[in-house]
Amino acid sequence: MSQFSENNHKIVLVDISSIKIANPRTRNKFIHNEIKENIEKTGLRKPVSLRKIRDKDFEYALICGQGRLEALAKLGETHIPAIIKDVDEEEGYIMSLAENIARRNPRSAELFEVVRDMKLRGLSDSEISKRLGYSKNWVNNITMLLGKGEQKLLAAVEKRKIPLYLAVEFARSSTQEAQQLFIDAYEKGLIKSRDVIKIRNILDRRSEGNKGSKNIEYIYNKNQKKMSPEDLMSVYQENIDKHKSIHARSEYVAENLVLTKQLMQELILQKEFVSILISENVGDIPTLIIESIQK
Repeated sequence: MSQFSENNHKIVLVDISSIKIANPRTRNKFIHNEIKENIEKTGLRKPVSLRKIRDKDFEYALICGQGRLEALAKLGETHIPAIIKDVDEEEGYIMSLAENIARRNPRSAELFEVVRDMKLRGLSDSEISKRLGYSKNWVNNITMLLGKGEQKLLAAVEKRKIPLYLAVEFARSSTQEAQQLFIDAYEKGLIKSRDVIKIRNILDRRSEGNKGSKNIEYIYNKNQKKMSPEDLMSVYQENIDKHKSIHARSEYVAENLVLTKQLMQELILQKEFVSILISENVGDIPTLIIESIQK
């Protein structure tokens, strides 16, 4: 077994027949042919990664480099340059996942499955973040959606219908129907991201108040018509209008209280007013009025 050195890693020539492909992946034949042609023209640019195993038929298990290994074998080579990693089966599998993700641009669904796999194997969000090169916040969001079984929302993220941070907000909705409403309304441009939390709270309150029913199909009206994104925006606008009305009334009351205070401050200083109070046997003035006048 010949040895070389590259970038402080010991590279050895390993007999291809002694390598076990522990988790073989089906590869597109066009991609496989492209790998083979590149190696044939320019040679193998990167060694494969292996780990030692105890097996009656094999000496090594492949960590990363299945395409390169199979391409060299097709070209009639019997040995392949390899780096031997001192890791166990579990760590080798996780390294395989991480290296394959790092080497190419995987589909989102595939990436989500890698995160799920790593999580099931006991890795923390922080460890997954470091291995995959994604932010901890991104991993937190993905694991939350995976943990809640939010396949529909993950699919919407993969298809770029909604950004990940909105998928997390939608996942906090009380029903699947509400989630779909949010997705449809966002796609149609009816809602902005800043409105999501407010609308979700409105829907949840209406749902709670609907005689204990959690079915959003009955939230908007009493018939069985399913709520549309347009209906959703009507509910939201209705709520906005209601709050504006309440705010306007509160301002009106506040203004009248100020006027009342001013009037009382002036009247209490008038002898005629005090005389009327005495003649009407009004000997007490409410404490709240007195306090407001004294301020």
